[in-house]
Amino acid sequence: MPWEHRSEPLAPSHVFAGRILRQILLVAGIVGLALAVGTAGYIVISRDTETEKLGFVDSFLEASMLISGAGPLYTERSSSDTLKMFSALYALFGTLVVVSSVGILASPIVHRVLHRLHLERGRNG
Repeated sequence: MPWEHRSEPLAPSHVFAGRILRQILLVAGIVGLALAVGTAGYIVISRDTETEKLGFVDSFLEASMLISGAGPLYTERSSSDTLKMFSALYALFGTLVVVSSVGILASPIVHRVLHRLHLERGRNG
């Protein structure tokens, strides 16, 4: 994604809005993929346990709760060690997804602010 060089003028508002929209769509895809992986993982791993089997809705809820940082719902109870390990690893993965998503969403804004400051600095000194 080519952004303007520091020697170029600031991009127009519609170009900036397009960048923001692209970043939002990228993050939506990444989060959607992460939720799909978590949901599938919970469905598959819980089928192998004798204590509880999570359906689609419960698996999606568990994955969503972990990615959002709210914490697990089902794996705190008497779940299998395999399901607890998956939850722990998925929680770490979810944290990386959230942190990366924030960086991806902030990048066009940070670029624009820094570019504007650089242009103003060039005019003043």
